[in-house]
Amino acid sequence: MSTNVDNLSNFLKNDISLEKIREIKDQLTKKRSTVDYQLSKVSEKYFEDLQDSLKLLNFSQKSVQSIRDEITEVSKLSEENSTSIERYNIIFNATKIYEMINNTSTIYEKIAQYKQLIEGIDSMLTEALAEDALETGCPDLLQIHYLLTMTRDFQDQVAVMAQMSTDDVQRTTHKLFGNISLLVDKFDQLLESLIYDIVEIVRSEQKSLVIRLFKVLDLEEREDLKIAAVRNIIKKKEIELERSSVKKIPNSKNATRLAGKSLQTEIEYPTNEGLYSEILNGTISTRTSIRGYKTFFLNKLRQSIEDMFVEVRKTYQGDKVFEVLDNMDWLFNELMVVKEHLSKYCPEGWAIFNTFYDLYYEELHLLINELVESEPETIFILDILDFDKTFQETMVKDFGMSKKNIKSIIGPEQKETLFKDYLNLIIAKMTEWIKNLEKAEFDVFLERSTPPHTDVDGLLFLDGTKTCFQMFTQQVEVAAGSNQAKILVGVIEQFCDLLIKRQSDWDDMISDQVRKLLRYNQLYDMDPQNIPEDAECPGGLLEYLIAAANDQMRAADYTMAISNKYGALVSKAYTKEISKHTESALDGFADVVKSSLQGLLSIMFDDMKGPYSEIFSKTWYSGTHVKLICDTLLEYLTDIRPQMSSVVFNIFIGNVIDETFLRFVNVMNEGHSFKTKKNKFLDAMKRDFELFFSLFNKFVSPDQKEEIIHRRFRVMEYFMDFSCEPVDEIIETWGEFMSEYPEGTIDFLTAILSSRKDIDSSTRKNLTQSAMGFINDSDRILRLNELTTDLSFISRFKYEVK
Repeated sequence: MSTNVDNLSNFLKNDISLEKIREIKDQLTKKRSTVDYQLSKVSEKYFEDLQDSLKLLNFSQKSVQSIRDEITEVSKLSEENSTSIERYNIIFNATKIYEMINNTSTIYEKIAQYKQLIEGIDSMLTEALAEDALETGCPDLLQIHYLLTMTRDFQDQVAVMAQMSTDDVQRTTHKLFGNISLLVDKFDQLLESLIYDIVEIVRSEQKSLVIRLFKVLDLEEREDLKIAAVRNIIKKKEIELERSSVKKIPNSKNATRLAGKSLQTEIEYPTNEGLYSEILNGTISTRTSIRGYKTFFLNKLRQSIEDMFVEVRKTYQGDKVFEVLDNMDWLFNELMVVKEHLSKYCPEGWAIFNTFYDLYYEELHLLINELVESEPETIFILDILDFDKTFQETMVKDFGMSKKNIKSIIGPEQKETLFKDYLNLIIAKMTEWIKNLEKAEFDVFLERSTPPHTDVDGLLFLDGTKTCFQMFTQQVEVAAGSNQAKILVGVIEQFCDLLIKRQSDWDDMISDQVRKLLRYNQLYDMDPQNIPEDAECPGGLLEYLIAAANDQMRAADYTMAISNKYGALVSKAYTKEISKHTESALDGFADVVKSSLQGLLSIMFDDMKGPYSEIFSKTWYSGTHVKLICDTLLEYLTDIRPQMSSVVFNIFIGNVIDETFLRFVNVMNEGHSFKTKKNKFLDAMKRDFELFFSLFNKFVSPDQKEEIIHRRFRVMEYFMDFSCEPVDEIIETWGEFMSEYPEGTIDFLTAILSSRKDIDSSTRKNLTQSAMGFINDSDRILRLNELTTDLSFISRFKYEVK
């Protein structure tokens, strides 16, 4: 409202026409109508609620008044009846006496017939116990229960009455009912036998017997509930009377009485007096205490299932103990009979299937854990896990139970123990296998008494890798067959760890053998007649390095196949785990390939030390040093190519080119000066690199020339530019070089500038300082960090200042 007033005030302050005023008036009128309507609607709603509340209040007042009037009327009638009937108390007491005489007469008649009744019940029980209930259907079950219950009810009531009489009466009562306990024991035996055979009774289609059995148990449960409620009422009544009587006693006496009671045994309610009173009043007409036959049923059912599993353990013991896992169909059959048939005859509130399931689960859980604790072998561990999974799947699929309500019969801690035990056993076995395999293949590698094997394509290989993955695949297949993703992932993880250890051992072995061969060559060059015995080195290392490299690529293929195959069998989370472990192994294979190829390079280029040492020397300008290098490389590459995997060879030829050029520019460390006059240096370089290009072009496919040849040769083009171009163009060319090869080092430019006679130290220093600006450029550093494997050989060049 204040907002509207403010708006109106603002309008009036402005210079507006009458037409505008009418428009504003119409707007305010509409707003007022809207507000009035809303207020009216809300008011009507609250008014209706208020009217309804008043009506309810009036109705409540009338109901309360009506109840008061009726209570007053009942009280008035009670008083009138007590005073209007002459000698009311006499008649009331006489009636009580008559009821007592009548009850006494009834008790006498029952005692007189008691012996005959007991004998009849005993005869029926003896006959029922002697017969096979599966055949006869125990026809007297309900009659036995009825008569025995009537007898026990009579015993209960008389026992309470006897407690209110003399000791002589109590002894007589005890003597009279002494035989009932025997009848109860026989009846309990009969029920026990029926409970033990309850599933078989259903299978034998004794529907009537099952129904009658549950009628007995249902009646017992209802009677127990009834007497439990009555006893609770009597207890509360007695406690309340006791409290009332205590309050009426003076305080000093009250304290004395309470002190006296504290010395006595605590009173147990309801007392015999309370029960006796309610028997006389007719409130208790049957039993006086709970008999607990539902608990009896559950206990005997539990005992029967425990006994079943005792027999199972006896059947499957010793060497046959794990065969129990393949012979548990009977358990599912039992539960199915309970679910489909027995549950139809049982009181609905008992949830009999859940009871059976819980009891079977407990016993099965104990049995399976006994198997777990017996330290089973790997195959039995998988059988246990498989049975656990089958159990859960069966309960969901065949019994319609919810997945969230099905627990593992093993238990989380025991299952984790199984996983660990299985993996530990597998690790121990695989470690031993790998150890033995590694020793055998390393012995062959060290002795090199025979050439490596050749496959159908002419590629060299060793036995170890194939054997290793046969063992691996076998174990992975077993783990996959367990349907336990955690087991599968664990086996793959552990084996990948063993592979990584094996790869590390291969790295050490290859490096050691290559060093030994190079040492042997060095000693041979020095004095071929006096080589120490411990420096002797068997031949064939080149071929064995090729075979080792091929094997690592095969191993990588095997590993990828395993990752793809078994990764598809598990959830995404486990697939990622498998990929992570196999990728670690793949990195290790790549490292061994790298070691093998580096060993080959070391051996090959060790043969070319002589020609390389003369490069940039005076004889190089007119010599054939590079031709000799190319001829040697051609011989090696021609022999290696058909024996090496094409994938490995593509990597290898790139490494060969890198090593060729790296060793070429490394000669700058020998301190030779470039003879640039009359283009002598440039002509020699062009001559040599035409030879190199012609050589390498023979071993690279056209589609790989850019990747393998051109990028590497482009570095040497820059080398020639830096070596021959005018000084004032060097920094610009260096900027282009760093843009294309951010991994380039300042050592490369420093070595070239130091080898040029036309550049003095001062100029060289200024050029180097200018070049460092490109080295420290943030864009160059960022591009360098983005490079991972595509580094050119020039990144490894180091200039050792003379």
